[in-house]
Amino acid sequence: MQRFLKEEDRVALRTQNLQEKNLRVANRIKAVLLSDKGGELSSNC
Repeated sequence: MQRFLKEEDRVALRTQNLQEKNLRVANRIKAVLLSDKGGELSSNC
């Protein structure tokens, strides 16, 4: 799978993730970064 984020976007998201106090938002940022990396998301439902 091809990466869809530019390097500066990845850096900005990592920085935002570290500073984010809302865990739901932080988890969504991590999901975007994982998806860009080629990982798959699973649901616990």
